[in-house]
Amino acid sequence: MKKLFVLLLGGLLFITITSSCGKRSAESGGESSKVVEVQFFHTTWVPAMLEILDDAVKQFEDANPGIKIVQTRTNWADAPSQLMASIMGGTPPDLIMANPGMLAQYRNIGAFADLTGWISQDFLKNLLPSSIDIITTPDGKIDGMPQEGTTYTLFYRKDLFEKAGLDPNKPPATWEELVETGKKLVKDTDEDGIIDQYAYGWPITAENASNYWINFMFMAGSEVSTFENNKWISKLDGPEALQGTQFMVDLIQTHKITPPNAVEYDWEGLTNAFVSGEVAMMHNGAWVVASVKQKGPELEGKWGTTVLFAGPGGPAYRGRPNTFHIMEASHHKDEAWNFLQYLYNTPSTKDEGLTIMGSFCKAAGGMLFTHDFVDYARKNYEPIMQPFLDALEHCKSEPLDPQWQTLNNLFVQAYVQQMDMGQISPKDGLYFLHTQLEKLHGN
Repeated sequence: MKKLFVLLLGGLLFITITSSCGKRSAESGGESSKVVEVQFFHTTWVPAMLEILDDAVKQFEDANPGIKIVQTRTNWADAPSQLMASIMGGTPPDLIMANPGMLAQYRNIGAFADLTGWISQDFLKNLLPSSIDIITTPDGKIDGMPQEGTTYTLFYRKDLFEKAGLDPNKPPATWEELVETGKKLVKDTDEDGIIDQYAYGWPITAENASNYWINFMFMAGSEVSTFENNKWISKLDGPEALQGTQFMVDLIQTHKITPPNAVEYDWEGLTNAFVSGEVAMMHNGAWVVASVKQKGPELEGKWGTTVLFAGPGGPAYRGRPNTFHIMEASHHKDEAWNFLQYLYNTPSTKDEGLTIMGSFCKAAGGMLFTHDFVDYARKNYEPIMQPFLDALEHCKSEPLDPQWQTLNNLFVQAYVQQMDMGQISPKDGLYFLHTQLEKLHGN
């Protein structure tokens, strides 16, 4: 029996050693040292951004032969469920790209590594306040790195302003001016009794509905929810929230400067309406500049951008950076951090004066939310992009409340659309949403 045990043990050791050697050979291409694979989960889809990222991965691997960056590409719609499946299955990636909804959800379950001791004070000083806000947890830790993002501004058709007898260089700067200007831009251009040119639109379909609704509340001086006394509290029951929501609805139902079919607009549909002249002004993001140029080359010189009109609460422009995070469950945190440092600190070979990460953000038509990048963009971005930089001063992100995304998916999209269509009053809609959010908070 003893001899049989020794034989079995010897066989087991042989299998283990053979398997390990085979694994090492497969992972390192036969090298004597094991290559660490950093699993990188991201949503990059713009071809120019992918080119920059792929080049950076190759350069990093050449400089660090012991590390291999394994990319998994997905889209923003599928990313949350795919990431959760990997976590539940015990195979989470090492490094991920997140938007605020994902950040709040996974921060809430402790999925992100604490980077507080890794990020230098010099780097923090270079970040814009909106960057610092989004990577800082409610208890003051830092768990991410800001990357590509955008602000949202007002696009307007100068040619349609002129036809309406308006100053093409003086877009509306307040809510009152928006309504006053808007009424002059509403036209029955072919005199068939049907309005075919409206003044202003914003995306309301699908995930767009809540994103723009909260901007109206921000302009009225309201938050969606706040973290107080170690818990999240809804602010949807406040007078400012009602004021912002009511103004949004009134643009369609009372002032009638926004088309009644606006609930059919996503960002691209709205862009098409802007180019065709269905709306003379639109609220949209920086990436839309390239889309307008592509869809309406004949409009060159006939449209412009400006910061969004201010509400009674003062200027408030929706916008934020997306983020990178190292997962707490990662066994390769050091290697993932080294790759991030390479992206943020290595000079770009594509854009003089930028790092690789700066070029990555520029390729998206957006920006890196740092003082250095803003200085570069002020000098190098075309005039039509400058208002997006101006908006950074009063930039506000959607709430990082972990229950916000749940409320959003369950109720917000439908209720915002119903309020905009006049099917439910803003007061009743807000009461319902406030009540549901507080239930989700457990308050």
